[in-house]
Amino acid sequence: MKATAKRTLAPRAVVLATAAAVALIGGTGAATAFADDDGPAPQSSVQLSQNERHLDDAAKERAQVKAGKIGQSEATAKALKAVPGTATSAELDTADRNGALVWEVGVLGKDHRNHEVTLDAGNGKVLAKHTDRDDDAAQDAAETRALVAADKTGHGKAADKALQAVPGTVVSYSLDDNDRNGSAVWEVGVLGKDHKSHEVTLDAASGKVLGQHVDQDDRDGDDGDDRGED
Repeated sequence: MKATAKRTLAPRAVVLATAAAVALIGGTGAATAFADDDGPAPQSSVQLSQNERHLDDAAKERAQVKAGKIGQSEATAKALKAVPGTATSAELDTADRNGALVWEVGVLGKDHRNHEVTLDAGNGKVLAKHTDRDDDAAQDAAETRALVAADKTGHGKAADKALQAVPGTVVSYSLDDNDRNGSAVWEVGVLGKDHKSHEVTLDAASGKVLGQHVDQDDRDGDDGDDRGED
């Protein structure tokens, strides 16, 4: 979890290029079944106030957890119903343009492509579905498949183990490669019961916790009533 920038959840293989949406405008038929939507930002039933949108990262995360009505497990289940496959990332976040609170879930679909499903954090409704169709889509999907093949833990168990290490609420997870040796790891973001933002890294093959750290931008003194464990 970076103290100076917004946490990036999706692994390299799951990042969806904005340019893909432009390239797909006007497409028809099966090729656009999950085409990128270049329309308005999603309108969630839950929104952060103007002031909450401009809080520092940790305080904003606390506001998001307090406002959200569904957790990562429910959001992931609904995303997989919309796009069957394997969940590789998820993040509770606000849409940039309107402060709408959403879950963004990355899925390696059964069609062997990378997808992102955006869901309303208030009621779980699917707001948008996007497919990675940029120039590197095939290579990215191959990298994602390799990570999924190496994973023996799964997002659910990874989240559970992260919460054992840091009790609180899961606000993100991502299947990624270890920068040191290239092995597959789960990086799980947890808003702890200490009201601080934590990131727990787990070996994807064994589920063993490899490390954890706290966002150094966190500030003490927030007495908000955060939701319990998810």
